[in-house]
Amino acid sequence: MTGRKSSPGSRNIVVVGETFAASRTPQRVAAMRRLGHTVRTVPTMPPGVDYETAPSLATRLRYRLRVPADPAGANAAILSAACGADILWLETARMIRPSALCRLKSLNPETAIVCYSEDDMMNPRNRTVWLQRSMPLIDLWATTKSLNVRPEERDALKLRNMLFVNNSYDTDIHRPVDVGPADIQTFGAPVSFIGTYEAPRARSVIHLASSGVPVRVWGNGWEKLRGRHENLKIEGRPAYNDEFAKVVAASMVNLCFLRHANRDLQTCRSIELPACGGFMVHERNDEIEALLRDLREAVYFSDDDELLSLCRFWLDQEDRRKSVATNARKRVEALELSHQANISRILGALDGMDR
Repeated sequence: MTGRKSSPGSRNIVVVGETFAASRTPQRVAAMRRLGHTVRTVPTMPPGVDYETAPSLATRLRYRLRVPADPAGANAAILSAACGADILWLETARMIRPSALCRLKSLNPETAIVCYSEDDMMNPRNRTVWLQRSMPLIDLWATTKSLNVRPEERDALKLRNMLFVNNSYDTDIHRPVDVGPADIQTFGAPVSFIGTYEAPRARSVIHLASSGVPVRVWGNGWEKLRGRHENLKIEGRPAYNDEFAKVVAASMVNLCFLRHANRDLQTCRSIELPACGGFMVHERNDEIEALLRDLREAVYFSDDDELLSLCRFWLDQEDRRKSVATNARKRVEALELSHQANISRILGALDGMDR
């Protein structure tokens, strides 16, 4: 890399992304610092804006046109913040212009540009005009979408260097926690789901509720289902960080759905739930089953009827649930699926590249 490292193996990193507490970007920033790196952040959203902030009409229109604005002035900020940096690390930075990256490279030719992505880039809705034009400028594209690293997709995206990494968890946040009767009342349920509304997910939880299985849902966009069934409890808000860990610990069964529009084979929840020591019922596919083995560290379903059957069975298997959940926690530790380990993998790949 460069000769500007503050100590052997450490990097000066500028992270551009969503810096509010509900985002995973602060988790990775904290992991970088725990690894000994010097990190500065450039927020892509103004103060007070987060996932619960309703977008304006202009923001929605620009999203559809794939030309988002730069409400926090991130393009200008990176030119000063990244001066002398070893790495510019982009996360959810869809508004960063290629002109800003070209200017950065002209001022700091040794600065490596890394993009960390949790989205399927073959879906045009995930590629803004700015991001698509910036892709050839990225030195390393790290993705949790294994399909994107196939040669034909990499070439179509005009990405020079790609690295697939599994999803990861925060060692401080995603951990088993003790819950008492009050916590179980506040956060628990026989079956819980934490995540944003999508129609297939709604059909699944309604199928469970209408079949006699109580389900509690945390996340945005579910309000339309309030009162739909007596067995379906809609919280109407997300559960982040410490509350996330409490929901997992207080629930007998934790559901993990995939987003098929994103061609998900695993999601952040796929790793965060077992890291919290939760018993997880997950949509079936070969990739996630290779990480968390069926009936040993997780349980898998292929359709709503199988999901219902599994929930009914496992709700009556307390000892076996605890055993699977304990194994799952040990498995994510053994596979080194923490943010720190993933960051080290990415930086190791960057070191080994011919840029």
